Amino acid sequence: MEDKKTKKSSGGDYAGEKTGIPLFVKYGLIAGAIVLAIAIGLIIYFNTAERIVATVGGEKITETEFRYYLDYQKQLMFYSAQQADPNITEETFWATKIGGEDPVEVAKKQILEELKSLKVQYRMAKEANVELTRDEKDYIDLLTEKQIIEPYGNGNRIKANKAFKENYGISIDEYEKIQEQIFIVQKYQTEETGKITDADIEKYYAENTDLYKADTKYRYDAEEAVWAKHILISVDKDASDEDWDAALEKAKGLIEKLKAGEDFATLAKENSDDGSAQWGGDYLFGKDRMVDEFEKAAFELEPGEFTEEPVKTEYGYHIIKLEEKYAEGEPVSLRCAKEYQEYGAAFIYEQRIKELVDKAEYKIENSVYDSIK
Repeated sequence: MEDKKTKKSSGGDYAGEKTGIPLFVKYGLIAGAIVLAIAIGLIIYFNTAERIVATVGGEKITETEFRYYLDYQKQLMFYSAQQADPNITEETFWATKIGGEDPVEVAKKQILEELKSLKVQYRMAKEANVELTRDEKDYIDLLTEKQIIEPYGNGNRIKANKAFKENYGISIDEYEKIQEQIFIVQKYQTEETGKITDADIEKYYAENTDLYKADTKYRYDAEEAVWAKHILISVDKDASDEDWDAALEKAKGLIEKLKAGEDFATLAKENSDDGSAQWGGDYLFGKDRMVDEFEKAAFELEPGEFTEEPVKTEYGYHIIKLEEKYAEGEPVSLRCAKEYQEYGAAFIYEQRIKELVDKAEYKIENSVYDSIK
């Protein structure tokens, strides 16, 4: 959910996948993982002659690379602000403090942390001798053809290379090398998370319970929170009364299926227009994170209950099922630690990476970093 406004992605689904900005969330909450996942396809390759912003674990973060990410992060931040307030101007947004801090500095810090994590994981993948198969390399070649050579050069690699370099500052060869780096990191992540068992999650939860109090996108400072599942039948902002009526009828039909005993998560995956559909509609959030009508309905439910009437917001009609409630200061349950999409094996992997990033030898070149605006 995103900033009380939504926008369809190029693929026709609503933004909000793990690697995208969820719907209905207020605009200050820019998820770091989102920025990395979206920018990852056009990461900028660097060479040793470039100015270095920082070095982490022996891997360099170049100025070119950093500037590319910063530019993308700034675009995302302003876009998110516009979803909350269509009348906001760039001048106003960049003059507005975020948590008392200059928004450009917020963006720079976020990008620096994302790149530090990426570099540490790439080093670990190399040490683990993770390599791409021929099929995986062929897939990168296919992406290059579809995403660069065809649109930028009408199928001509030389023309595409010139146009792409003018736009993004990197050649196609450099782009492909970076893609290989990203695929290696993703492959390493998959292999490592696949080794984490339910027993590992139980042990980690018992030994690190405090980490399960607030380490999600939408619950902060161990505040009162709920874990809910959600189905959105979306309606465009300029939709007709007939469109609204059709969405309402569809929502009512899904509620009847729930009353008949059908599984909520399955119905969410098959019918929800929200990005959370891929996880069965899961959201874990505190108060003042979602649009008012949605939040009110979720907090009024008891565990196991679902809304028997569709909840209307500016985005359409919602069906909400409450999984669990958490008092202020209370960690999520072991069940949530295993099942919620931001926890599970991926959460343990992420915590281990954070520890390694914290321990990694790290040096920032302040003169270069401070010169970037």
